[in-house]
Order: sequence, then structure tokens, then C-alpha cells
Amino acid sequence: MTTQHHTQRRSILLVRASWCIDAVTGTDRSISSLAAALAAAGHQVAIATASEQHDGTGLPGVPVEQFDLPCTSQALRKALITTEAKVQRSLSDLIVRRRVDTVVSVGALWGLGRLPIDLPYGVQRVLVVPALPHEQDMPPALAYADTVITSCDAVLRQAATAAWPTRRWRVVPNAPLQNPSIPAPVARKAEAPVRVLAPAGEDAGVLELIAAARAWHRHVEVALAPPGPDDLRGGRALRQQCQILADRAPNITLAQVPGWAEVAGWLADAAAVIIPCRRPASSMTALEALSQGTPVIAYNTGILSDLLLPLQHGSRRLLADVMHGPNALLFLTDGLLADPASYRAACQAAYWRVQDLRPARVAQLFCSALP
Repeated sequence: MTTQHHTQRRSILLVRASWCIDAVTGTDRSISSLAAALAAAGHQVAIATASEQHDGTGLPGVPVEQFDLPCTSQALRKALITTEAKVQRSLSDLIVRRRVDTVVSVGALWGLGRLPIDLPYGVQRVLVVPALPHEQDMPPALAYADTVITSCDAVLRQAATAAWPTRRWRVVPNAPLQNPSIPAPVARKAEAPVRVLAPAGEDAGVLELIAAARAWHRHVEVALAPPGPDDLRGGRALRQQCQILADRAPNITLAQVPGWAEVAGWLADAAAVIIPCRRPASSMTALEALSQGTPVIAYNTGILSDLLLPLQHGSRRLLADVMHGPNALLFLTDGLLADPASYRAACQAAYWRVQDLRPARVAQLFCSALP
């Protein structure tokens, strides 16, 4: 006699004030991945955001709801105090109208996790913590959450070290936006340019990498995604500085940013992907590169080391110490590409690393983490 297990179909509202479908990397892209995976698994999913969306784009089966909120952290924090009742009312009305049973706040501030909401009976509140946020936002967000989810063990360890109560925390990895694809032939792939996809922000480490790569013998293509809402002016200045350096180096190209649906293909056509960020808040770019069989070189930081450390074997190192700077990233990339056997093994290991992180599997893990 067999027993059938029926998956509970949920009605989920993902809340993130900064989310935009155009995001090609970072936390906002991980929301797109989770929403698409949940919708494909048969759940009702909607995204609530304060960002203006472009007509004609969107995730299949995922409606978008607009909030009237500012899109800088300082202004948003102030608005959640001065207009708290209005925001609460808008969110509550949306929950009732869409018959939501699970509200997912992606971030203590940007996901409105710190905002008290009078939820209808039976509605759960989930807080997703991509990386440890400002301490002032965490206490209320943790108090209101029924479940706390983060994407890797590193953030969970950091939270425990910071003395946050982690009894209700669960680890659910991110998923690539698309299922893994069969990698290109290794010999052809090795001749492709090395690529970098990073936001045009202060912490991205792109300017330092370009400066170091000017003396490198390999071709590097750099795509600078729009900066975060708190760094628009600095992002424009950084892009100008990167362009000046790239114009003086024949081996460096400042490439056009791929469209949100074209990211996987762009990363697939690289010999390797370098992630120069010293304090990454998301593993999405690395994850999507690996899903295409493209090796990733990065700094040994918590979020990326959890993903890449299992791929290191013997002399095939993929993680550089932050203290050694961008030249260490170039050195590791060069060593990998110069050794055909190691490179072939790295491409194969990259592809197999994400087989357990397929969107359908991650959607299942996400729902299993909820009470």
C-alpha cells in the first residue's frame, strides 16, 4: 500500500521595495529566480515593489504590485516611520485581496520586514536575510517573523556570531533563473574572453580589477549593471572611471549589460567569470555562471566560499584571499586557463555543482522550510 504526499499550494507575496525585473545580478535577481521557480511549481506568487517597471516585461505567471515608497534606504526608513499606518494598510489590503497565506519580506528594510502588519489569522510571515543588514533594522524584523531564511550557511554563522537568535532560521539556497545547460565544448570555451558582471557600486571591486588587468595578456569583458538605489551618483562616476581605464587598455572592453533573460547565455560564452566584489551580498552571478559550466574565480568571502569551496581540488584554486587583491584573482584565472586538464575538470565540476540547485528543487526546499 502506498501513501501519496500532496504538496500544499501556497499563495505567496514577495515584498522587496527595490525589485525590478531588469536586475541582472544581486538580491533583486534572486527574487526573480525564486518567484519564477515557485510559480512554475504551481504556487500563486506576486511581487510587491516600489520600483517603476517597464511595460512588456515580466516573469511568466508572476503579477507585480506597486507601492508608493521612496527608493533610498534613508528615505525608506523614514517613510516606514512617518507613514507607517498608510503602508500597513496598503500591504494588508493587498494580502486580503490576493488571499495571501505567506508574506515573504526580502530584507529587514527593503523587504519591509521591520514593519509591523496586522496579518489575518493563519497568514505566515517569512523574513529572507540575503546578508546581515544594518543592526537597527533587524530586531523588529526578527520579532515579527515566523521563519527566517537565508541562502547559505555563512550568513547563518555570521548571525550566530552577532548573537542574533537563530533557532527559527533555515538555509534555502538560491537557484539560477534557468535550469543548467549543457556546457559548450571545453576547447572552444577556453578561447573565449574572461567576463565580469557586477553592479557599478563602490564595493564591487571592478575599478581595481580593470586597473590590474591592463597589464594582463587575456581579453576581459566587463558589464557594469546599474548600481543600487543608494549609489546612483557614485555608480555614474565609477562607470566613467572604468571607461577611461578600458579605453587605454586594448585587452579590456566595457561591454553592454545583457538583458535580464540573456544573462545565462552571456556567462555561458565566457572562458571564466571573475567576481571582484570583496563583500558580496548575493551569489547569483556565480551560481548562474556555474549553471552554464563556466568556472568562477572570486574572493574567499562567506557567501561565495560556500558555493565555490567544494569545487577546489589540489592545485585548482578558485578562491583568492581578499588581502591579496585583484592580482590574485587574475593569477588564479590564468593558472586555471593555462592547464587544459584542470580547466576541463573545473567546467565539469561547475555544471555538476548546481544540479541540486535547480529551480524546481529550490522551490521545494523553500516551501519545506515553512511551518
